[in-house]
Amino acid sequence: MLCTWLPEIANPRDGFVNNKQPDTVLLLRGPGHNITSERPDNTKEEDLTPNQFVEDRAAKTAELMGLKFVAAHSNVEGYLINHLHAARQYGAIIFSPGAYYHYMPIVSASFPGLSRVSPDSYALYDTIKVVKTPCIEVHIGNMYAAEDFRKSVLAPVTISIIIGCGPINYEMAILKAKELIEQNKSATP
Repeated sequence: MLCTWLPEIANPRDGFVNNKQPDTVLLLRGPGHNITSERPDNTKEEDLTPNQFVEDRAAKTAELMGLKFVAAHSNVEGYLINHLHAARQYGAIIFSPGAYYHYMPIVSASFPGLSRVSPDSYALYDTIKVVKTPCIEVHIGNMYAAEDFRKSVLAPVTISIIIGCGPINYEMAILKAKELIEQNKSATP
């Protein structure tokens, strides 16, 4: 099997194995992706859903690059944070955060002049910053063609961001992950 699927992690310690796996890349996908994690082994490529196709191509690319590939998905921000915590053992993270990549200004109905920012995504920002595993942010679509508030708050703490090129973005992210892993190996005595 090219891809190992990780279960949702309720406690960050549950997913953390205290042995470094520097040649492993985690593909972590957030809300809206809903990747099907189980399917019959005899499924033909043309019968795959678009998400399964993306997963298979990314896993094949990782294998060709000599990398191990694990994947996880959650629609819950807290579980994504737990996966990021557990990813300290891996060489790189490819993160497609779904709608959690942006913040949304919230205007108070009680106090019309007072607005605040939704805390979503800043918890992910803080987590990526602390975890230190190189993280590549991926978006299939072009966020800059959407509403003004849909700008990434995660980009400042990720190594790179790949947007707008479609499903091939995941394969490009695998190539970047390989480059980062090789750089880390050469920097480590």
